[in-house]
Amino acid sequence: MKVRKKSAVAFVDEGFLKRLSEVVHEIRGDQSQRQFARTMQVSQSTVQQWENGRNVPSLENLEKIARLKGMLVEDFIAFLYGRSHGPTRTDIMARIGVMQPQDFSQILHIIGDRIAPPGEETSPGKPKAKSKKTSAKRKMRVPLVLEQYLDQDKSESRAMAADILDSDNS
Repeated sequence: MKVRKKSAVAFVDEGFLKRLSEVVHEIRGDQSQRQFARTMQVSQSTVQQWENGRNVPSLENLEKIARLKGMLVEDFIAFLYGRSHGPTRTDIMARIGVMQPQDFSQILHIIGDRIAPPGEETSPGKPKAKSKKTSAKRKMRVPLVLEQYLDQDKSESRAMAADILDSDNS
């Protein structure tokens, strides 16, 4: 007796497949399906099936797609099921509110590296050597040193982070 393997497509609704198709097409952009398939390390026909709603990516490929979309895989899957449109600012602030100081410090370091001019990323306490052709904007940049915040009150540090986020979004 042969056991027939059920398709993963049978376990998702049309909305899931439609949103997946739209996202894959969006992140593929101007790339051909073949080029995008190489990026994803899958076949061109697999990308075509994703875009036509005939196949669902593996968890590994969902993670890759989520990263390309700029989302966590958990948030991306919730989005595909229509349960969320990604984390809101309130969600992020709530997560920061319960974060351990070491994790918060790491987040600040990542933010510092993302807002640093290209090639200017620094490790905490170890500023990169400046070139002779440093622009005025780069001269004003202060290396992000996070160790000093670990001993501060958590609420004070989080308030500082919220102020930084507010000033960057203004």
